Amino acid sequence: MSHSSRTDKRSPLVSIIVPVYNTEEYLRQCIESVLAQTYSDWELILIDDGSRDASGQICDIATRSTSRIKVVHTKNHGLSAARNTGLDKARGEYITFLDSDDILHPLFLELMMNKIMRYKAEIVACEIKKFADGFDSYSSIAMRLGFDSYVEKMSCQCYAGSEITRKALYQRTINCSACGKLFSRRLWKEKRFREGTMYEDLDIIPRILLDSRLTAIYDIALYFYCQHGESFLHTFSFRRTDVLEVTRRLVVHMSAISPSLRKGALDRQMSANFNILGLMEANIPRLEGEEREKASSIADECWGKIKELRAGRLLDRRVRLKNKAGIIISYIGGRWLLKLLYRR
Repeated sequence: MSHSSRTDKRSPLVSIIVPVYNTEEYLRQCIESVLAQTYSDWELILIDDGSRDASGQICDIATRSTSRIKVVHTKNHGLSAARNTGLDKARGEYITFLDSDDILHPLFLELMMNKIMRYKAEIVACEIKKFADGFDSYSSIAMRLGFDSYVEKMSCQCYAGSEITRKALYQRTINCSACGKLFSRRLWKEKRFREGTMYEDLDIIPRILLDSRLTAIYDIALYFYCQHGESFLHTFSFRRTDVLEVTRRLVVHMSAISPSLRKGALDRQMSANFNILGLMEANIPRLEGEEREKASSIADECWGKIKELRAGRLLDRRVRLKNKAGIIISYIGGRWLLKLLYRR
């Protein structure tokens, strides 16, 4: 399989949107992974979201290498606002999102665009692989021996909007990350990320999937996610409780569309309550004063919601085993057993 650089001017333009905030340690590698793409019809939009380190300078220097790289410097308004700025600036027929501490396989755009064209899909999603903080060379994990022959054997599974949305809500087949996906521009024409909230991907991606005429799932790792200690999901923060409101809104939205999507949204809501209950219980012992009271109150609310939802989810055949195991534990041992498991 030959992968040569694309020069056909009729190839669709892809806009790669990268929000940047204080990631000087990772940003060069991220940009290099875009420059290494074998598909050449792209524009890279770097949104410097008020970085206080050298990230803004790195963005400016990157624009000197090619006119395809553009940078916008803004005050710090958060990830959602930065992505929305990128969407407003994007000229491409297709859109993809890349976090500034992550990297793309050199064939990401070529292979993803190939699937877009072959299946006439509006979304193509690839597998996202994690790599450890401090990993120096993206080529070492991206360009594996025998990769070409591996690619030849991979096929896509295609799903209509409601079907892939249901799978996403049940946390099967596809994740709700904005990254690792290639989108038709049409899907973002009237939609933007919700600003001022965390879990912005979970808030918007199921709605985007639902609007897609066809989504192709490409089961191959082309997007690499840097897992490091400063990541939001690896630190305790009360801001993580935003997921409770995000999933509540999903239930309201999906309930208006179909009973099956409502069930999927309820399962995702239960997952969120399990996760936040675990987060609070694991951190209550080290918290003091008002923070301890707040965490205890949130844990109580999550436990109440779990008890409200668990019977219906236990009887739902689409609910994944992890959630069913949590439900069974909640019935057998009650909340005290869940606490014991969380505090191990």
